Formats: sequence, structure tokens, C-alpha cells
Amino acid sequence: MPIDAAATQAFRNNPVGFLANAMILAPFANASRANHSEHMGLVRLGQGEPVTGTWTARTGPGGPLIPLYQVAKAAADEASYFRSYIADYHQGQTTFTTLGTNPHAQFCFTANMNGCTFGLGSQPTPGSAMVVSHGNAANAGANDNIPDYLAGDTKKALQTAIQYTRAKQGHGITGRVFEPAHYRIGQRMSVTFGHRAAGQKWAFHFVGYERTGGHGAPVVFISHGVGPMLTNAITA
Repeated sequence: MPIDAAATQAFRNNPVGFLANAMILAPFANASRANHSEHMGLVRLGQGEPVTGTWTARTGPGGPLIPLYQVAKAAADEASYFRSYIADYHQGQTTFTTLGTNPHAQFCFTANMNGCTFGLGSQPTPGSAMVVSHGNAANAGANDNIPDYLAGDTKKALQTAIQYTRAKQGHGITGRVFEPAHYRIGQRMSVTFGHRAAGQKWAFHFVGYERTGGHGAPVVFISHGVGPMLTNAITA
């Protein structure tokens, strides 16, 4: 699928403004990437790609249709691209990724989140490196004898606690965590990304969204807008 040069450039120039009237997906599952940035761009979805059926997006339930894009790898000779770090995701693990000092790498993406924890290390000065993490403990509690009427909430709490502990082990008490309580309202998920403007520290954002339809029906992504990432401090 070709990179949409105009959309890629518009997002690169003003990501928050772009997402006021568009929706993006960033499915980097089990990416196994090294700690370096890559050329990325936006691919327009909605023409039966990447699954059979029509994919569309709206601003809120019943809201107007908006363009839907997927972040994808771009060739170095594309007409328009941006450089992005990929914070790895692996089921059942917490994976740490270093965002280096390359001034041309202005973005960081991770896999779309539906119960995971995103950890943030400290960044002493603009332009310095920092470490982020994507924590998943989806299998926690699977073999515990938890009554059915408690299983859902109890397992979620256990998974979140494990993800917090692992983030603390890697980031220490100077770190912060973006947890399910910050974005997992009902069935909402998070498109999680960071942006580093020239001469400034990393700023992290998320798009809360829901996916509806499927099983033969059109797939519709409901965007609840983009906002600054809310986090909790990691405590001693």
C-alpha cells in the first residue's frame, strides 16, 4: 500500500492538529526492532484494506466520517516520511526501548494498547536519550483459581499490578506510567505516541478509540480525540 505523501507531511508538521480530523492506527505487534529510528509514513485505509470489508473512522459515536490511516514503514526515497522509534511490544513481557539522540527522529510509536502499560523514564535535557517501555501481562491469572464472578476485574487488576512492577524495575522511582485506568474506559483502546519538537523534550499523547462492527459488518473506528498522555508517578 503506498504512502500518502500529503497526509504524512501534514502529520509530521502538526501531529495533534492532524488528529483533530483524522484517525491513525499503529499496529506494531512483536516487532523485534533494535533501538534505532526508522522511516515511516501514513497509509490511507478504507478501501477494503487490510481486511475484507470497508474500514472507516468517525469522531465520536454517530459523528462525521474522518480519514483513517495506518502508520507503516516507508522507503528512504519516499516523497514524504518521518523518522520514528518503535517501542516494542511482546505479549506477556515488558519491553524497554531507548529513544536516542538522533535529532531527526521526531516520533515514537508503539502497538495499539487495550490493557497494557506504557512506561516513561526520565529525560534530563532536551535532546538527551530516554527509555520507554510497553508492558503486557495478558496471561497473568490464567491458571489461578479465581471465581467466575470475580475473574474479569481481578485478572485485570493483577495484570496492571504486574505491569507496574515491571515498569518500576526498569525505570525506577523517577519514571512514570500510563496505565489502563487512564484510557481503558469501557472498551476504549489507545493509539500511543510521542513527539519531540526541535529543541524540546519528548511529549507523549494518546488517541482513545473504539472498534465496532466486523464479522461481516463494516469496521468503524470511533475516535474520542487526541490528548496529552496522563501518567502516574512510580513510587518507592
